[in-house]
Amino acid sequence: MKWERLAMHHSAESLVPVPVLFAGSLMLKATLLKSKQLLFNHLDGPGVPRLREPRGLFAVPTSRGPLQAPRWPVECEVIKEQIQHIEWVPPEPEPFYQPTGNEPAPLIVGEEKGTVVYHIKPVAKGSYFTCSRVGGARGPITSPAISLEGPEDTTLLFESRFESGNLQKAVRVGPYEYELTLRMDLYTSKHTQWFYFQVRNTRKGITYRFSIVNLMKPKSLYSMGMKPLLYSQRDAQTRGVGWRREGGDIRYYRCSSEEGQAMYCLTWTVCFPHDHDTCYFAHFYPYTFSDLQRYLLAVASDPVRSQYCKLRVLCSSLAGNTVYLLTITSPSQNPPATAAKKAVVLSARVHPGETNGSWVMRGFLDFILSDSPDAQLLRELFIFKVVPMLNPDGVIVGNYRCSLAGRDLNRNYQTVLKESFPCIWHTRRMIQR
Repeated sequence: MKWERLAMHHSAESLVPVPVLFAGSLMLKATLLKSKQLLFNHLDGPGVPRLREPRGLFAVPTSRGPLQAPRWPVECEVIKEQIQHIEWVPPEPEPFYQPTGNEPAPLIVGEEKGTVVYHIKPVAKGSYFTCSRVGGARGPITSPAISLEGPEDTTLLFESRFESGNLQKAVRVGPYEYELTLRMDLYTSKHTQWFYFQVRNTRKGITYRFSIVNLMKPKSLYSMGMKPLLYSQRDAQTRGVGWRREGGDIRYYRCSSEEGQAMYCLTWTVCFPHDHDTCYFAHFYPYTFSDLQRYLLAVASDPVRSQYCKLRVLCSSLAGNTVYLLTITSPSQNPPATAAKKAVVLSARVHPGETNGSWVMRGFLDFILSDSPDAQLLRELFIFKVVPMLNPDGVIVGNYRCSLAGRDLNRNYQTVLKESFPCIWHTRRMIQR
């Protein structure tokens, strides 16, 4: 008796390779071996077949059910708390930071002379994506942060094990100074620029300094006046104030070299608005996979917009997350006229760290689904095919540029590897049709 086939068991929690034995069985028939609709569930007995669930059966958001829970690689620990921020537009344009030329460039101290206060175990070098599940890693979640010694302990408590978060390590190198290391894109040894993390146990009226020490781009808008984003949970709850640009003494500079790769540092100071607050820092306004699903749920539940916006599943990502496809056009009783319309294809978030793409896409969708005369005319003339998030896996895990294949999808539009790059493959096929 020998192995004849490797089947895949797909449960609500995991995607696990399952070896299946075939010997003297009707399953040896060629017609069954060629079928892609049979799955073999090892939990129900050896080689017990069942039909594959229709693709995306419960994946499209509706007002009748909950959002699809994100699927994470099994190497990722994920906290249970659901992070969600209010939307807020500053009443006036936020000013740029005006460099003086005298901003300090702190020397990197490292954990040899500092104290590690937060550390997530990195994915093993050379590893690759194997399977995913809702909630990420199995078993109890560990505590990567130190414990406070008492109410007078002013150590900041860090966290980033939530959607789009990517802080790897925090080292306290002074009473109110921290060196931060970002997690590189999963299954790669590079790509760091996006950041998004939480801090707790803040103190009002004290100047803190943060330095991200492993950025890889030689140039940055932080050298031209851009400020990091700050979000105060207490301000959001009491004043309705959301993300805003904050920071002083901002400097972006080359700080070290590792294995022939130049590393750059972003350093800035900030004063938190409240004692014992929970705050967040980000490179740009976050827009997560769950944010997208909430928006699509609102569209699908709207009796007006849903008449000319049809929500479908384009495909599933490598981790099993849904890649959504919107078809937007004015309904017509004349099929030949509809078929004669030109198509316009739009997509966003091929690079997960470019969250501005999602906000631009949302602005476009708000417009094209509105009752504006221009929007109505465009819907009469064209069919819009919209993929609002091409790389949901990368967005979920907090990657800057890559998918879970460890590759930049923007460099693989001509790929024939459907299983490795399903989002790109199905998008290209949709365009070709």
